[in-house]
Amino acid sequence: MRVVTTAAVGVEERYAVFPFYLCLDVSASMAGEPIDSVNRQLPVLRTNVGEDPAIAEVIRFGVVTFSDSAQTLLPLSDLSLVEGVPSLIAAGTTSYAAAFEHLRTVIEDDYVRSRADGDRWYRPAVIFISDGRPTDDGARWRQAHRLLTDPTWKRHPNILSFGFGAAAPEILAEVSEGKPNRAFIAEEGAQPADVIPDLMAGLISSIVSSSASVYSGAAELIPPDVAHMTAIPVDELE
Repeated sequence: MRVVTTAAVGVEERYAVFPFYLCLDVSASMAGEPIDSVNRQLPVLRTNVGEDPAIAEVIRFGVVTFSDSAQTLLPLSDLSLVEGVPSLIAAGTTSYAAAFEHLRTVIEDDYVRSRADGDRWYRPAVIFISDGRPTDDGARWRQAHRLLTDPTWKRHPNILSFGFGAAAPEILAEVSEGKPNRAFIAEEGAQPADVIPDLMAGLISSIVSSSASVYSGAAELIPPDVAHMTAIPVDELE
């Protein structure tokens, strides 16, 4: 992988849950080995995160998928309580707008529900993975993205974006708000079947390291271990 962009945000610490949303492109171009690879890797992630009590205590993990529309495949959960992750099926186009609109709604609903249960949150992390360019109108997906990343909305997430196949580096950079060490593109010629396991292994490493930072008293979103990446501080929400 190579870095598309780099920077940071301020941090407030203390113990709270750290929500991670995996936002996966499941459009038709992901059919075959790419989606099969994702389906093999998600149970590995669930096991690695859910079976470590220290990680499961602070990490909450959800999966959102998108193609023509977006849906929640796995509601934001304590993975130690999740027995399995549903399989993905690839079909349809690549609506970034649907993904961003759904994430905006889901994050708000999850926050309200979690706060009612007495939880405190660190700023959510969205791991956005796509193998293509958005197929919807540029004005529409950019407006949906503006609402998701609006700084006046206190739940706006930190977004790490990863692309391969026909994904466009300049668009991934936009998705990650043009911030340093947030957007990445696979090296030219890299095969999705090789890229996806590395991405998922990196995500596991990111979750493990990020959960450890909560206990250290200086919570950070630790990106996957890719060249030239640095930690992104995370601020606790009121």
